[in-house]
Amino acid sequence: MLKRLLLIILAAILAACSAIPAKFEAPQVNLAGISVAKLGVFEQQFVLSLRVSNPNDFDIPINGLTVNLDVNNQPFAQGVSNEKITLPRLGEKIVKLNVTTSLSNVWKQVQKLQKGDAALAYKVYGKVYAPLVPTGFSFERKGELNGLGDFAVKSADKI
Repeated sequence: MLKRLLLIILAAILAACSAIPAKFEAPQVNLAGISVAKLGVFEQQFVLSLRVSNPNDFDIPINGLTVNLDVNNQPFAQGVSNEKITLPRLGEKIVKLNVTTSLSNVWKQVQKLQKGDAALAYKVYGKVYAPLVPTGFSFERKGELNGLGDFAVKSADKI
């Protein structure tokens, strides 16, 4: 009886491993946009648009994302999504998710911009969760938005 149980467990493990294709590349995640969703006194919500690309020759089901956004090397916002999507083979989808930040995080960045800092460096990182790999795929992308310091100073002068 014990041998039969071990054989069944071994067969289940082998079947699970065979479900993952031999040549699998993790999905790629890039920041596609950010917009204001809700402004409050203590916290603010933004909608991050993430472009999730599938470099594989087969569909990938996605069942969740976690994301963190750092601005100028400072933690800025974080969020999660349990939206279920399927990334088409050799395709991409835009995934929108809410992220939350605090007034102090926003205020720090506004002060930097008003000082005339010409660039806004960002890092977006987190995990994409899929049934193929339950522990998730980590991702990290860095970028820079130039010219926002001048815009912030001019906007503040008009207020």
